[in-house]
Amino acid sequence: MDMALLSQDVSTHIALIKDKQISAQELAELQYRYIQRVNPKINAFLQTALPNCAPQETRTGSVFQGICIGVKDNIDVKGFATTAGMATRIGRPAKQDAFVINRLRQTGAQFIGKLNMHEGALGATNQNEHFGDCHNPHKHGYTPGGSSGGSAAAVASGMVGLSLGTDTMGSVRIPAAYCGIFGFKPSRGAVSNHGSVTCSRVMDNIGPMARSAKDLTLAISVMKAFDENCAASIDFKAIDCFTASDNKVLLVPENLEGLGVSSDIAADFSANLSAFTDLGYTLEYFDFSDYDFAAARRAGLLLCEADMRVEHQEDWLNQPQKFSEYMRGMLSYIERKTPMDIMQSERVLDNAKIFARQLFKQGCAILMPTVLQRAFSFAQPVPANQADLTSFANQAGLPAVSLPMLSDNILPAGMQIVGPLGSDNQLLDLAERWQEHTQFRYILPSLD
Repeated sequence: MDMALLSQDVSTHIALIKDKQISAQELAELQYRYIQRVNPKINAFLQTALPNCAPQETRTGSVFQGICIGVKDNIDVKGFATTAGMATRIGRPAKQDAFVINRLRQTGAQFIGKLNMHEGALGATNQNEHFGDCHNPHKHGYTPGGSSGGSAAAVASGMVGLSLGTDTMGSVRIPAAYCGIFGFKPSRGAVSNHGSVTCSRVMDNIGPMARSAKDLTLAISVMKAFDENCAASIDFKAIDCFTASDNKVLLVPENLEGLGVSSDIAADFSANLSAFTDLGYTLEYFDFSDYDFAAARRAGLLLCEADMRVEHQEDWLNQPQKFSEYMRGMLSYIERKTPMDIMQSERVLDNAKIFARQLFKQGCAILMPTVLQRAFSFAQPVPANQADLTSFANQAGLPAVSLPMLSDNILPAGMQIVGPLGSDNQLLDLAERWQEHTQFRYILPSLD
C-alpha cells in the first residue's frame, strides 16, 4: 500500500494526475483498497463503490478531474441511499445529485461513498446505534466529533483526501479539530443546501474537510454558487457584501478558561498565536463573556428540533420505533413548546448577528479555539458546552475555517478564524498563508 501517495493532499493528487505520474483510476483503486482495509476499524464509510475514473482522464480544464470524494450521508448523491444516519431512511436511493454534488461532478469529481454521521445530524460524537460508532483515527474508542465524524475520519485516516460534511452548530469544524485536519463552514447562503436533509434551515451549511487549506479553497471555488432553487441561497457576486481592507487586526477572546476552554487547549492556542503576528497581524483581546452562550445553545437546539420534526414528520407518524431513544427524546421535546418559544429562539440567535457586527468594527476576524476540549472517550459524558465556540458562526451566519493547532499532544485540536459575512475567500487565503508559513503538513496516524 503506497501510504506516501495516500497521505498527499488533493492538490498534489491533481498535479500527479495532470503530469501523468499516476492515473485517476489507479489512485481511485488504491483508495478503494485502503478503504476496504481500514474502514472496519474506523467505520467512517457506510456505503462504497469503486468509480470508473477512466473517462474523466480525457477531460481538460476540470478542477477535480478524477478525484474521489467522500460525502456525508445526509447529502444526496445519485446512486447512493441518503440515510442521514437514520434507520427510517435506509434503502431510499437519491433520485438526483444535490446542487453541490452536481457542481463538483461537472468538474470531474467522482464519489467513492457515503460517510457515517450522528443520527439526524443532531449530535457531536458520531455515536450511532443504527450504523455503529465512528472512531477517531488518532485513538480508537474516542469520538471523531460530530455530526460529520465520518467525513473527518475518512480524511484524517487517508481513505480520501476531500470530504463533504454539514455544519449546523460546528459539525464540520468540531470533527476537523478532533481529527487534526482543516474544515470550512461557508457564509450562510454561499453554498446551496439543496439536496441535503435538514437539521436547521437557518444554521445548516454544507462544507468541505481536507488535509490542506489549499484543498478547501479548491472545493469552495466550485461549491460556492447561486442556486435559484434554494431559498437561502445568496448571489454574492451580485451584492457588495464584503470588501477586503487593510485591517489586519485579529480579535482574540480573553480569559479562555473562563469560557470553559480546557487548560491544555488554552496553552496550545496561546503558543500558536505568534504565527499570526509573524504574518503581520495585530492581536486585540475582547470580552466574549458578555455573550450568553447558554441561551444561544438552548435556542439553537430548539430550532433544530422543530425543523427536524417537520423534516421527518411522515416517518415520525408511521415508523416511530425506528428512531433511537435518544432521537425520540430530542424530537418529542418540541411538543412541550409553543410557537412563541420558537419565535423567542429566533430572536436569541439575532443577538449573535448584532454582537458580531460590533466586533468587526474592531478587527477583520475573530481568532479562537475551535473546540473547548480534545476528543474524548465514548465512555465519557458529552460536554454540554462542546459546540459553544463553533455555534456562534452558525447563529450569526458567518464563514469560519478550522485549522489544526501545532501541538505536541497526541490528540489534535483546532483553532478557528471567523470572519464577516462574505469574507470566505479572505479567510481561506489566510489559512493557506498560515499553512505555508508554519509549514504544517498533516501526518497520517498509524492504523496497524
